[in-house]
Amino acid sequence: MAQHFLLSAAARTLSLKGIMQMSDDEAHAAFAAIRFAGNGGEAFCPRCGCAAVYAYTVRRIWKCQGCRRQFSVTSGTIFANRKLPIRDYLAAIALFVNAAKGISALQLGRDLEVSYKVAFVLAHKLREAIGAEQIKGRLSGVVEVDGAYVGGHLRQENEAKDRKDRKRGDEAHLPR
Repeated sequence: MAQHFLLSAAARTLSLKGIMQMSDDEAHAAFAAIRFAGNGGEAFCPRCGCAAVYAYTVRRIWKCQGCRRQFSVTSGTIFANRKLPIRDYLAAIALFVNAAKGISALQLGRDLEVSYKVAFVLAHKLREAIGAEQIKGRLSGVVEVDGAYVGGHLRQENEAKDRKDRKRGDEAHLPR
């Protein structure tokens, strides 16, 4: 089973400083290299998988020679129909995978200078992409699971028959 890019060593080597210094063209090329890494960085159609594509010179899109569909670097990914620049998505990936204990949407929003709502959706898209890839896998070999007891003491049962004599202001139920 292939490992999801967000969990790979290549994702952890993304430097936030390097990403923020990239031009739009460099960020697009880096995203394309990551997106099409399975094909040596060369674009292929996400719809039919055909590698015979040609690039438009005016816009950053390709057209498949097999199914004749146009696609971009984000087509078929969690970033499809995006509104942020690709550099911001690369920066979000770098922040997300390099955080030792995870990153909150509030912190992601501060770092990318976007609203909390945008950062929340982006963080959940990244988590969903990782989770969807992990669900496909099946554990094999020796699998160890750590067990833990979470919680404190058991609460006393709250039954209606025990409450019928208790009323506000009634001090009959108080111990003396």
